[in-house]
Parts: sequence; structure tokens; C-alpha cells
Amino acid sequence: MSGANGALPERTRLLHIGPPKTGTSALQSACHACRKSMREQGVRYAGGAKQASTAAYAVTRRVHPSTGKPPSIRHWNSLLREVRGAGESRVLISSEFFAGASDEQAAKIVRDLDAARVHIAITLRPLAKILASRWQQNVQEGARIQYEEWLHAVLDTPESDHGKRFWSRQRHDALVKRWVQAAGADRVTVVIVDESDHDALLRTFEGLLGLTSGTLLPQRDASNRSMTLEEIEAVRTFNEQYFAEHFSKALHYKLMARGAALHLKSRTPLSAEARLVTPTWAIQKANEYGSEVAESIKHLGVNVVGDLGALVVPVAPGAPEVSGTESVQEISPEVAARMAMGVLLASGRARGERGVGKGRVGPTWSEPQELFRVSTLELIGAILRRIWAGGAEKIAGLFERHEPPRR
Repeated sequence: MSGANGALPERTRLLHIGPPKTGTSALQSACHACRKSMREQGVRYAGGAKQASTAAYAVTRRVHPSTGKPPSIRHWNSLLREVRGAGESRVLISSEFFAGASDEQAAKIVRDLDAARVHIAITLRPLAKILASRWQQNVQEGARIQYEEWLHAVLDTPESDHGKRFWSRQRHDALVKRWVQAAGADRVTVVIVDESDHDALLRTFEGLLGLTSGTLLPQRDASNRSMTLEEIEAVRTFNEQYFAEHFSKALHYKLMARGAALHLKSRTPLSAEARLVTPTWAIQKANEYGSEVAESIKHLGVNVVGDLGALVVPVAPGAPEVSGTESVQEISPEVAARMAMGVLLASGRARGERGVGKGRVGPTWSEPQELFRVSTLELIGAILRRIWAGGAEKIAGLFERHEPPRR
């Protein structure tokens, strides 16, 4: 299903469903920033945000971490009204959360977008390249499990809770098959992300949408960078103490995933800072899955852009047998301070305070709207005091060395 120039036919509604950790943020950031150029060439990027996540949560009935319940279906209906009313030649909708749709939900999404006009785009990366970033994301969302333990749960016992959560969206052949059943093989394109060319994904979508090459410009997105070993261990240790005190997951999401973690990632790590490493055994195990996925997709009859063989990655000589996450024994003052400042900023109590008395107007921190309700500094203080009193050696030890004089 393509036009004469390789682009999808006019009137196509292109739905990009991810899955997560396959270049989705890079594509969405570029489309969001380049809306005007896209519109001038007859392509609408649907939704007002960087991605249509709320609509995706709503139609898949997925619980939103900030509220503990699915958003109202009106968010999906609102997106549909925009898509149906668009006067542009083509429409692009993107959110990796569509990858969580069930068979029935995928069929509904295709019907709602008009099966005669919809086309599904699925971006894929090697599973071995996804593992570390997926675990990091889980930790930012509240997970307390160590990386090595998580790898064994996911790769050795896929029926475990951690395994089920991971494979629900990362068993890529099953994901492709689900959308083939919903839309038809001729309306599904699988794009293999080129690990050696970070802009290739943007060029591929320009081609699908009939955009001039160079329309989509890569954006610097610090919030999407991988954390260092020290940073992610600071977050994981925070999680252990936070949930030991039975605070809610919704509050954690606002304070950490949308607050402290983002603030941590705004710093520029030193080149010498250790990074998370996926051990050899896990890469080999992931490659076994990657081979199965590639072979399965090959027989589904979908359009494939790129090399399916790239879903298997070579194991580097001298790669470690263990991840080494337990080697972090101490959190630096900078990382601890960044995390504490992120919690403060997410609380909303710092709004309007920056630059007071120095001629600066307004805050430079842009807080997600849903964070404004978390407004009590006393609550933040209670969290930090309980974490300190709980005896988290890696964090509490740091604060003991740098504790301010008592009044």
C-alpha cells in the first residue's frame, strides 16, 4: 500500500504504535517541533502534545500512573474528531502506548480510524538493546528490583509478573501479528531502527508521509537519555524506602517519574561515570528471542523497512558476565542534591521562586500540569525524613556526611 513515489496514498491515517524504547521519543519530538513544516506539506501530526498518550491510555483502558485509573474515553473521541476533520492529505498519530492494545482494542482502533484509510507503523529495535532502557524506565516508575534479578525474571521466567509486563509489549512478532489481524498485512509497515544512523528513522517516516527529506529535524531531549549507574541506583534506593512507607504510586509518579528523574537527567554526566551494562548471558538469551521474532515476522507478509537480521546483535568481546549494579556503594552529593531538587520542583512549591530578588521574571522550570496538586512541602519533608530514618545506607550515609547544622 504505497503511492507512486513510495509514500502512503493520500488520505492515509498513519498510526505509529511504537512499541516503547524503539526510537519513539526521537520521532515524536521531531514531529512535535516540526508541525508547521509538516502542515505546509499537507501532513497533520494529530494531538496537541508530543504524543497522543492520553488518547492511547483511554482507548486501551490502561491505568494512568498519575491518577490510578484510565482516562475518560472522551480523550480518544476528541482525537478522532481532529483526525476526521483534518483537511491535510495525510495524518500521523503516534504513541507507544497503543502497543498495549488487546486484540479487540486493536480492532476497534482500526475501525474508528477507518479501516480503508488506516496504516500501521511499528518500529523495532534489537531486544538486547531494549533491556537496559526498559529496566531503567521501570525503576523511574517505582520498581525496586535489581537489574540482574529483573533480567532473570524477564528472560528465564516470562510467566513471572515482571516477565508478563515486559513481554506484553516487547514480544514483537506477536505485536505485529495482532495488528495484521486488525488491519491486514498490506496495511502494516515494520521499520527496523538503524542503530548506526540515528536520523534514518526520521527519513523513513518522511518517506511514508510524502515529506521533503530534512523536514523532520532531530531534537535534543535530555529527558530521554539513559541514566548513569549511580543515578539509577539513587532512584532505585529511593523507591525501596518510599514504598516501605506505603506512599501511593500516583504520588511517586508525580514526584519521581515526572519530577526528580527528569531533573536528574537534565545534568550532563561526566564521561568517566559508569553506565549500566547488560551482561553477556542476557544478550545471548535476547538474541535467541530476536531470531525467533525475525523469522516469524518474515512470514507475516508485512512491508519491512530495514534488515530483520539486525534484530540480533553481536556480543562484544570481553563483555561482562554480570551487570555490576551492586558495585554502587555511594551516591555523590551532586546526584543526591539533583534528586532532592527534582522532588521540590515537582511539588509545585518552588513555582515563582526562581530568580526572586535578582530581576528574573517567572520560573524557568516547566512543571507538568498534573503536578500542581502536589503542593505541600511538609509532605516532601516527611518522605525525605522517613527515607533518612529508614536507614538507606547509600543515601542516608551521604546526608549524614553533609547534614546541615541543627537549629
